[in-house]
Amino acid sequence: MKLVNQRILVWLLGFMLLFSAAWVFIGKYIYETAANVNGECWGNLSNRPDRFHSRFWGIRTEHDLSEWWFGDYQEVELTLENEALRISAWVREAEGNAPWILFIHGLGSCKNNHAVLLPAAMMVRQGYSVMLLDMREHGASSRINQLHTAGQEELHDVLSGWRWIHEKKGIPAEEIGVYGVSLGAGTVALAFAEEPRIHAAWLDSPFADMEKIIRSELQIAGFPAFLAGGAKFAGLLFSGIDIMGRTPLEGAESIGNRHLFIAHGKQDERIPVFHGELMCETANAFMLEDGSVECWYPSGQVTVGEDKTTGHAVAMLTELEEWNHQMKEFFGRTLNHQN
Repeated sequence: MKLVNQRILVWLLGFMLLFSAAWVFIGKYIYETAANVNGECWGNLSNRPDRFHSRFWGIRTEHDLSEWWFGDYQEVELTLENEALRISAWVREAEGNAPWILFIHGLGSCKNNHAVLLPAAMMVRQGYSVMLLDMREHGASSRINQLHTAGQEELHDVLSGWRWIHEKKGIPAEEIGVYGVSLGAGTVALAFAEEPRIHAAWLDSPFADMEKIIRSELQIAGFPAFLAGGAKFAGLLFSGIDIMGRTPLEGAESIGNRHLFIAHGKQDERIPVFHGELMCETANAFMLEDGSVECWYPSGQVTVGEDKTTGHAVAMLTELEEWNHQMKEFFGRTLNHQN
C-alpha cells in the first residue's frame, strides 16, 4: 500500500511539473506575442511632417491629408537618466512663447504615423510648438529586444520629452500638454501618474488595464482567460518586467486639479470602448474642484483596402473637423492659449 501511495505521489508531482512547464511555455508565447513590436512602423517610415498619408497595416487609405503637411521641423535626440537609450524626436517650434504639446504614438507605430502627425499638424495650425517622439523599441529610437512593456518602462521616454521641453526650452509646466494614442495613451496616463506637474493630457483610445486586454484577446482566440497569469509570470521570469503591474487607471486616479480629455471610438475592435469609459468614470471620481474631465465617444470606422475595416483610433479621420475643434478648445482652455 505504501508503494502504491508513493507511486501516486510521484505521478502527481510529475503531472504538476509538466503542467507548470506547459503553463510557463504558453505564457511565454502569449507574452512575446502580446508584447511584440512591429519594427516597420506599419509601413509608415516614409512619412514626414511635410508629407504624410494615413495607413493601417501598411495599406494607404483614401484620406487626403496634404493640407495638414507642415515644415520647419528639426530632429533631436533625447537622453534618459540612468539608461543608455537614444530617444528620437521631431520638434517644430512656433514663434514667440507658445505652449507646447508632446505627441506619443501607439504600439508598433512611430512618430511617422498619421495618428500623431495629423493631430500635431492641427496644433501647429493653432500656433503651438510640438514634439513627436519614438518610444523605445519603435521608429528611430533604441531597440533592445523588440518587446514593449505596456508603458511600464516607456513612461520614462514620455517624461524625457516632457522634461526636455520644460527644462531645456524653459516652458512652464502649466503650458505643456501631452497627447497619446492607443499604447501611447496608456503610457501617457502612467506618466501622468508619475509626474504630478503634467498639466493636461489627451488620451485617444486608451487601455485601462493590460490584463483585461490580454484576457479578452485570449477569449476571442478561444483560449481560457486564466492563461493571462502565465503571460504575467513569463514577463517577470524572462524580462524582469510585470507588464500588468501598473495600470493607466493610476493616471485617472491621480488627476486632482489637472485636466484629462478621453476620446474612444464606440466601434473600436482593438481596445473596446469600455476601457475609455472606465478611465472616464475613474477620473471623474477622483477629480478635484479645479480639475476637469472631458469624454467623447464618436462612432465610425475606416475602410482599409478592399476587405478590411477598423474602428481603432480613427475618429481623427472620420470626424476630422470636430477632432480639430475639440483639441483646439481643450488645449486652448487648459494651457491658457487662445489663437
